[in-house]
Amino acid sequence: MLQNLSGVAHSSKFAVRIFYMGAKERQKRETVKKLKGSNGMAIIVNLDVMMAKRKMGLTELADKVGITLANLSILKNNRARAVRFSTLDAICKALDCQPADLLEWVPDQPEEE
Repeated sequence: MLQNLSGVAHSSKFAVRIFYMGAKERQKRETVKKLKGSNGMAIIVNLDVMMAKRKMGLTELADKVGITLANLSILKNNRARAVRFSTLDAICKALDCQPADLLEWVPDQPEEE
């Protein structure tokens, strides 16, 4: 099924993906605002993106990594203040990815006056 978005034909699945990525970008900007410290930077955890790419649920990943659902959820929702290298190693093994696939540094945006 095709629908027209901005004069370009796309499948409805593609349109949903565009909407989802737009929502993720908004969420990322809001997270950066909440997390940025006095040094004006934030680290964003893109665990949910890698889980979606690997088609793996939170419960399955928690079982493979060996941490609780609650702790994995804290990490996934960008509420973690720190992560152990052993945990990062286990997550990377379970998702077959690199740490850079999971962690992203977002610099502070200069405030416009």
